[in-house]
Amino acid sequence: MSTSDSGGRYGSRRLFLAAGATVAAAALVLDGGGAAPAVAAGPTDADDPHVAVNVKRIGARGDGRTNDTVAFQQALDLAAKVRGRVVVPAGAYLIDSVSVPMLVKIQGLGADISRYGSGTSGGVNLRHLPTSTAPMVVVTGPGTTLEGLTLQGNGSDAPLLRVDNGFESRFDRVHLANVAGTALLAQRVNNAFWSDVFVNNCGTETDAAMVVRSPPAEMSLTNSNTLTCVDLTIEGSPGPALDLGWGGSGEHFVEFVRLVAPHIEALQTGSAPEAVIRVGNVRHVELVSPFLYGGGGPLIEHRRQRPRGVVLEGGIRVMGGALLGVDPAKATANDHLVRLTDGDDFALIGTRLGRFTGAAVAVGADYGANVMIDPTTRIQLSKGASPVRDERPARALPVWGWPGGVTAAADVEVGRHLLAGRATAPTAQPLPAAALGAAPIVAAGGDSAGSVRYTPGAAAKAGPQVRLRFAAPFATPPTVVLTAQSAAAAASRPYVSVTKDHVEICVVEPLPAAQRGEVAFGYQVVG
Repeated sequence: MSTSDSGGRYGSRRLFLAAGATVAAAALVLDGGGAAPAVAAGPTDADDPHVAVNVKRIGARGDGRTNDTVAFQQALDLAAKVRGRVVVPAGAYLIDSVSVPMLVKIQGLGADISRYGSGTSGGVNLRHLPTSTAPMVVVTGPGTTLEGLTLQGNGSDAPLLRVDNGFESRFDRVHLANVAGTALLAQRVNNAFWSDVFVNNCGTETDAAMVVRSPPAEMSLTNSNTLTCVDLTIEGSPGPALDLGWGGSGEHFVEFVRLVAPHIEALQTGSAPEAVIRVGNVRHVELVSPFLYGGGGPLIEHRRQRPRGVVLEGGIRVMGGALLGVDPAKATANDHLVRLTDGDDFALIGTRLGRFTGAAVAVGADYGANVMIDPTTRIQLSKGASPVRDERPARALPVWGWPGGVTAAADVEVGRHLLAGRATAPTAQPLPAAALGAAPIVAAGGDSAGSVRYTPGAAAKAGPQVRLRFAAPFATPPTVVLTAQSAAAAASRPYVSVTKDHVEICVVEPLPAAQRGEVAFGYQVVG
């Protein structure tokens, strides 16, 4: 090729234009709407971002009767050569199984029907071959995008969408419908952002409509992590709707999942209903402003079956939104809305819960200490129901603390517990069994915590020694814990007698005269 200005620059330009005209294929469509000449199909020029592969110009019919699998795969392979996109005009395309390579975008054209039913004309419908046993669309490479598509089961029970490598995948306005089994199986997702994903009438009584897990060992890929999905809708599931790391083998693990504004409804029809959302082996899951509705079983269950020993294992946060049990006229009423079977670290923050017959949150005996229902959560109780059913042994229960302490003139409700942080000291009164002399009782502190000191007289007897009358009565008798602060107090075998109005400090037997001295106790009141 000439390097001169006259023969080189302009000559090269003429050669480039001629080559561009030659490789333009019947598969190529300009964004402006113009079609390329009807010549042999081939890839676009990699430097032209305005050219896409049109599946109908490759040979797809889109009539709902012709098997369009080969044409679809050819279009995807052509787009992969230039890392481009495949455009799909409105129609119904019968598909067996196709693979979406890395850095390829599938863009559905025409009306968006993801919210208006699969029979509406004008949208893009990919219908699974009824006899197919393979997933209809398999995402095999990173950087893929699916946009404006409806995928239908059409009689096949195989998944409609399987994500084998969803690194930096982007799904937008994708509708999956009518599969008697799992419709969306995400085996690896990393740094993915999905929006407006709708799974409708999928799943079984035991198989979730959507499953997120990590790759099986033979795939040798990274764990699924860092998935954000905005506006996930799952409706019409006869059993569980969503599984996150649910199971007992190595691939059942996910981390850093954030679902923003999920809308999930399921009417569990089995005799032993599963949870609507089943969370297994995870590292931090957030449900932000969810609406969860269903009947028969719980709406959320956390059951860790294979601990990983990672930093921040567990960690489920439900922030805002509402958890609503089913209308008993439509299905079996929910006994509880959240079931914590195994694992640790669950919190409800500003969430509303209602319509259940037993307890809003059921905590199993094997669950960890970190369970929190914060003050902004509101639980609407029906007759006979309770906010929490806690089966954990006492040693596993959390010790609640509030940074900076709480001081108020009346009882304060924190995490559905009453705290009395009132600073006014209780009134101390000696009782006859103490037979006190002239030395006064010294009491310091308030209704929540403090100390008391006294010296029993020579004629002291067993039984109540001192009464501390609270500055303000509690709604129910509180729990009072004594801590000995002197040798005499430690040897006296103390106990307490508590009412709503006061606490009496008692001893099993008075000390011998040689051991008598100042008796000092610290006290802590939890009401």
